[in-house]
Amino acid sequence: MDLNMSNSDIFNRYKSNSQVARVLSEDWFSSNMYCPCCDQDELSAYPNNKKALDFFCGECGNDFQAKCSRTHSARKINDGEYNTMLNHITNNKLPNFFIMNYSPDEWVVRDLFMIPKFFVSPSIIERRNPLSDTARRAGWTGCNILLDMIPSDGKINVVRNEKIIEPDEVRKIWEKMAFLDNRRPELRGWTADVLKCIEDLGKQQFELREIYGCENQLADLHPDNKHVRDKIRQQLQVLRDNEILKFESPGKYRLLC
Repeated sequence: MDLNMSNSDIFNRYKSNSQVARVLSEDWFSSNMYCPCCDQDELSAYPNNKKALDFFCGECGNDFQAKCSRTHSARKINDGEYNTMLNHITNNKLPNFFIMNYSPDEWVVRDLFMIPKFFVSPSIIERRNPLSDTARRAGWTGCNILLDMIPSDGKINVVRNEKIIEPDEVRKIWEKMAFLDNRRPELRGWTADVLKCIEDLGKQQFELREIYGCENQLADLHPDNKHVRDKIRQQLQVLRDNEILKFESPGKYRLLC
């Protein structure tokens, strides 16, 4: 993998900075990025008119959308229309997301991470305000993906501070969490949200009563569920069964990572 995005041919063909950035990033992904979900060494590009999809893996069939910018907020990134996003989540039509941060001066990839599609649930989607009546698309309502609501294993580093992460390490995290892909969308959201609550405790060993401290937060994220504590215990069992947690003794757990 070469972190240098610069390409003199592209600079000669395009004058607009936004066009240069778009074509350079597309060219970089096509030339450098492997599939993080299987052992395929390259990704294929979709035609430019393929809405919301940029690349795919010809081996495992996973789709990817790349979001590239000079800087990205650590808290949220913009995405498309709000109801469309929710519909895609419900019907398992989401791609995986690549989030890239590059240097506009040196044209070098600084940071790149992937959000697996199974970590994107309604609880991390924020509805934006509709466009005003004077806007060309008046009433159109976009959304944000709340990055700070995603557990660390849902933001898989590929490049961090211009340091390349070994592909085997990237794929190992995908494989560890891929059990979520087999769960219904509404259930995987619960699992990810409980895992985030565990991570926010900031310690390897914890007790059930500490996770119960997140009851109100989880109730806000899942307002249709009136049995939050039951759901918490259920998700702890799911995480245990998939070797993310270990039960040490009644009411006591250890995070395995």
